[in-house]
Amino acid sequence: MKSKFEAADKEHKEAELRLCHFVQHRELIQQQADKVPVLRLKLREKDDYIRKLEQERVDLYTADQCEDCCSWSRVKCNPTTGHVSELRLHANYIERDDYAGNDNLFEARKMESSLVYLLELKHLEYLDVSANYFNFSKIPQFIGSMNQLRYLNLSYCSFSGKVPNELGNLTNLQVLDLKSYETNLFTDSLKWASNLRQLRHLNLRGTDLSQVNNWLDSLIGPLPFLRFLDLSNCSLVSRHHLKNSSSASHPPSIRILDLSYNNLEGEIPSFIQNLTSLESLDLFRTNFGPEIPLWLGELKGLVHLGLGEAAFTSVEGGDFWNLVRNLHNLTYLDINKTFLSLKISSDWVPPFQLQLFTASTCMINGPFPLWLKTQKSLTYLRLSDAGIHGALPKWFHKMQSLTFVDLSDNQITGCPTFPGNFVSLYLYNNSLSCQYLTNTRGRNTVNYHADIINLSNNFISGQFLEYLYHEMPNLGTLILSNNKINGSIPNSMCHFTSLHLLDLQRNRISGTIPHCLRDLYNLHFVSLSFNKLSGDIPCFNSNLSYLHLNDNMLSGQVPSCLANLSGLDILDVGENNLSGEIPTFITGINIPGLRILRLRNNKLKGFIPGQLCSLSRLQVLDLGHNYLTGSIPSCLSNLTEMNSRNESINYLLDFSDKNNVNEVIKGIECEYTSTLGYMVNIDLSCNKLIGSIPEEITNLSSLLGLNLSYNQLSGHIPASIGGLQSLESLDLSRNKLQGTIPTSMGVIYPLGFLDLSYNNLSGPIPTGRQLQTFTNSSYIDNPHLCGYPLSKKCQSNNDSPNGSSGDQNNEDEESEDKHETMWFYLVVMSGFATGFWCVVGTLLLKKSWRYTFFRRVEDAQDWLYVAIVVRMAKLKNK
Repeated sequence: MKSKFEAADKEHKEAELRLCHFVQHRELIQQQADKVPVLRLKLREKDDYIRKLEQERVDLYTADQCEDCCSWSRVKCNPTTGHVSELRLHANYIERDDYAGNDNLFEARKMESSLVYLLELKHLEYLDVSANYFNFSKIPQFIGSMNQLRYLNLSYCSFSGKVPNELGNLTNLQVLDLKSYETNLFTDSLKWASNLRQLRHLNLRGTDLSQVNNWLDSLIGPLPFLRFLDLSNCSLVSRHHLKNSSSASHPPSIRILDLSYNNLEGEIPSFIQNLTSLESLDLFRTNFGPEIPLWLGELKGLVHLGLGEAAFTSVEGGDFWNLVRNLHNLTYLDINKTFLSLKISSDWVPPFQLQLFTASTCMINGPFPLWLKTQKSLTYLRLSDAGIHGALPKWFHKMQSLTFVDLSDNQITGCPTFPGNFVSLYLYNNSLSCQYLTNTRGRNTVNYHADIINLSNNFISGQFLEYLYHEMPNLGTLILSNNKINGSIPNSMCHFTSLHLLDLQRNRISGTIPHCLRDLYNLHFVSLSFNKLSGDIPCFNSNLSYLHLNDNMLSGQVPSCLANLSGLDILDVGENNLSGEIPTFITGINIPGLRILRLRNNKLKGFIPGQLCSLSRLQVLDLGHNYLTGSIPSCLSNLTEMNSRNESINYLLDFSDKNNVNEVIKGIECEYTSTLGYMVNIDLSCNKLIGSIPEEITNLSSLLGLNLSYNQLSGHIPASIGGLQSLESLDLSRNKLQGTIPTSMGVIYPLGFLDLSYNNLSGPIPTGRQLQTFTNSSYIDNPHLCGYPLSKKCQSNNDSPNGSSGDQNNEDEESEDKHETMWFYLVVMSGFATGFWCVVGTLLLKKSWRYTFFRRVEDAQDWLYVAIVVRMAKLKNK
């Protein structure tokens, strides 16, 4: 018997020995990799060596070679027995110049093949493999046999499939963390969780529980020691019976409950009222509502209360502040986008000290709340679109704890006031009308923490003040667009070495662009468009991604130093006085990622260089309104991004709310912002181009707009123009095109704008359901063109002199047109009827959908009412 115990103990120590060897090699590799990045290139090779040793299971090491393994950072041993009790094998987040992300500890793509040896560690109580990438493999069932575990963390491991019921065998478990970013994990029952009687902490965030009907009875009643429960983003829906739960009469001592990001509807479940130890309640982005119950204020231990972006529109009793008057411990209050009324007397003093308060779209409808002066620990404040009017109080500058402030979309007037230690400040879309960019009270102070300032869409005037840098030397984002700022850009702007976004568009700034801006190596985004800037275009650092200089008075040639901007996505220098030729250095080699090139409305001359065809990722090519000559390069078909059928073409995600480009589509100049990434357009209009339209251009199947108007193009319209299957706008007007309109043009179904006027086209307009939908203005001044919608009818070749045959043909065409029109309206009416009854019938039969639909309509009405009132107030203030 003794020999059996000795053999078992020996086998266990051998298992621990192999683990020690594995961890030791990983630790050494990690340490060296952090110090010498070149060694990381050999990491996979060394991993293969380690895996080989594991697979062969050869005991090549003696105990004395692993005697120090318990001192390693990822291993903890029992001080009495020496057995391994804890393994912290979580991935580390690393950040280098060439990479940022998790540095996975395991190279294997499946957890089962990576950690199956852990079964031999009979005394392991703590296992953390979080943030490792296991390639959406399943959670291995063998973990359920490690019943000695007390702590198990499998979070953010990219698992998928069903959560194994075997986890219910871990009866000693106190902490179980399965949270994930997406709902790739699922389960149809939580009965396995009800066996974990010792559980204190359960995190199922991102696990799909839509098939579970009794989650409340499985988690609340059977788990008496549960303190932490996170079920956010678990696809919970209102059919889960919360009111009639048997667990409501046996409330555990839950302190943290998170039900956010679920489609739970109706009243807040009453079982929460019995959670008297509750400290944190998060119902963010649920559909609970419309009334917040008054009993919520009786949970006096609440520290964190998240009700934001739910369906709440009122409070039981009508006074929100009466609800929270007993919450003395409250530090986090989120009622964002709930449209609650927050009117309160000016002498009210709250019983709590908030650290975060967010209440956007709530109805303050008055001056800046005076009670906020009492909040000495407030760091995060969001009160956008809350009806705040008047100037900010003087004491606002003295709120030293504030680091994040969002007061956008209000009617705040006067000079912008900056809290002393702010990091991010958003005051855009207000009525600020000061002539200074900083308040005079702050001239003797320096805020080294200031990172983001957004004062766009106000009425700020005056000049750029030189001392801006001396007050906020570490600014990373400066947005002052759409104001009335005049004067020049001072050279002190070049001292903002941390600046990565500079947006001064739509002001009255004059003078030249400082050449020293090229020294700002962190600068990624520059927009100086719609000003009065003159002089030449300076050079910028090679890290620049977006350059908007359009609508100024810049002159000279496009500088060759722009060839160094290898990471450039947008180059917009349109609407200036640039001269010379289109530079040949704009190529796919120098600027491989260029997506938008606008040289529109300048004084450029010469040919369109073939080098532009190498810009394979180009989405917008706008060379219109110049003096370009020669022919259209046939190699434009090499612009492969315009030939892509990729539906997720929106690549311009960085600064997507700041990038705006004006393009003429369907005869109208439109500004594209959030949809800019989907725009695919070629505009060569208003030049002196000659020759024919190249057949190859019809291969650009993703092209949305093509404008070749006001040139001297001749020849025929390519017969294969129907290949432009995504085309919405086509303008070939005012050229010298001849021949017939290709029949393939009639099958470009997205086409919503067509202009072929003022050419020499002839023959009948192809009949069908597309080309006849345009007015005659699309075809006028083509003397030999005939057919509907033109008044000139086409005659048959077999017409007799008396015209009887022609009359008969006209009658036949008119009859055919009538039949086509009739069928067209029948199809439209049947489609409308089908769609109408699909929607209305569903609302009639599905009660919950009907309630949701009309609640959304009411919310939209409330939002529209508030928006109208706000806009009217702004107009009155003007």
